[in-house]
Amino acid sequence: MTDPVIPDIEKSNNSMWPAALYVALVGAILGFGILMRTMGAEPDQQYKNPDVDTVVLDRFGVEMGRFHLEPNRIPVTLEQMSPILIDAILVALDPSYLDTEKTATWPLVVSAFNGNFLSATPSVTQLYVRLHNGVPKTRIAALREISSVVYLERTHPKEAIFEEYLSAVPLGRNSYGVEAASLAWYGRKSGELEIAQAAHLASLASTGSDRDKILETLREGGSITNDELSRQRQISLVDLVEPLVDPNPQHQMASGVGLKTPLQQIYVALIEQYGQDAVIQGRLEARSTVDFALQTRVAEIAQELEADTEFQDIALVVLDDRNQLRAAYASQDSLFERDLLDVRTANQLMGQPIDLSLFALFDEITVLRFGEIHSIISRDGRTYDTEVLLETRDQSGHTVDLFSHHIPFTLDDESVSRMSEQLNDFRFRAPYLSSTNNEIQVKGTLGVDSKHQIAWFGGTSSRFTVSLWLTSQMNPLHGTKEETQRGLSLRREGERLARRIFSEAHKET
Repeated sequence: MTDPVIPDIEKSNNSMWPAALYVALVGAILGFGILMRTMGAEPDQQYKNPDVDTVVLDRFGVEMGRFHLEPNRIPVTLEQMSPILIDAILVALDPSYLDTEKTATWPLVVSAFNGNFLSATPSVTQLYVRLHNGVPKTRIAALREISSVVYLERTHPKEAIFEEYLSAVPLGRNSYGVEAASLAWYGRKSGELEIAQAAHLASLASTGSDRDKILETLREGGSITNDELSRQRQISLVDLVEPLVDPNPQHQMASGVGLKTPLQQIYVALIEQYGQDAVIQGRLEARSTVDFALQTRVAEIAQELEADTEFQDIALVVLDDRNQLRAAYASQDSLFERDLLDVRTANQLMGQPIDLSLFALFDEITVLRFGEIHSIISRDGRTYDTEVLLETRDQSGHTVDLFSHHIPFTLDDESVSRMSEQLNDFRFRAPYLSSTNNEIQVKGTLGVDSKHQIAWFGGTSSRFTVSLWLTSQMNPLHGTKEETQRGLSLRREGERLARRIFSEAHKET
């Protein structure tokens, strides 16, 4: 005898299966949606500004440079890049990236579930995420990547993501981003690249396109002509790139005005005060003692002297009346470290007997220390620590530190008076200074060494101290008469340079 209840139960179970599958499918979709929303919220801080820079300002708030997490990363906007470079990189990576509002998500999800998430060509947004998280190796990692892609494209314009990617992607020669790579490979900025260089740089960003293929695709898309394609293909790689001499391209700073050494000094001061992590992670904004306008004018004066005369090596420093570094320029960075005692004694440099132990200087006299000695003598024996920082702020703009003027020691009045009397009096003309009879009064030392073809100057006015030395590249001397003429030329140019620097420093900014 059969049980009549069993068929009814089986029928009921069979009817429940579609509903259960539906509920499971809805649950999976909702679960994935929750996963996308919760995981997508994680990259907020990470991707909103992935490489925050420590910004260095001059004393008046003008930006002079930045310190980056990667030493060779120089952020750059799309507007600053060459249009042909943008076209070439899009061709190599993701041609339709900027043409669509968002990346199609479902194919990414399917490939992640199928386990073939590495076979599909990644979008620019995926490539950007992989810069930070690496290439996914598991389905869970692939799903996390998708959630980050969705989040980024939901909260950021594609142009902004593309711009961030192009400022961070490694492109060889120890460079990150197209600007640093352009300087490293071609010796020019990304906005100045020619067609073949743009195609070559784009090929470095892609694993599946070489330079010729990118050029051909640019021609097919109308970005370049047939003639341009033919000409660019004929350029060899040797002629295209600069020889690899220094693996480090320029740091981001105002170029051509000699800011590298002042920025290095500021960097060291920040590291000593706050530690490396705080500096390279961009937790700070530093207001320096440097006057960027004066720095620019000083560089122009020195470069003009180099161009018009046979003086090749120039190093100079401008300090204010509290020994704050206002400007520093050298035709070669190593010149700041040159010890003038290698060619002249301290007595010869100062034009009088001098005991360096009084100044806490025992081993060397650099151009900076030469200025510090004159500052001490001319300011009643008070010696201020040379400062490069005025203030530091955190990311929210709140002041972290204000740097005060520290006086480590003061010379006795007798020593100061004796040495001050031996300094020379200079009166430099400055027509705009009507309140001081058109003159800048300076006490200091001007010296020359005809044999080694060096001139040096150190002097202090009421507001500034200027120290400098310059070396001539003239022909070897033959006889006393030529040595005398050479000495007069060195003295004339040394005094002329000092006058111009003082004149610029005393201008109202």
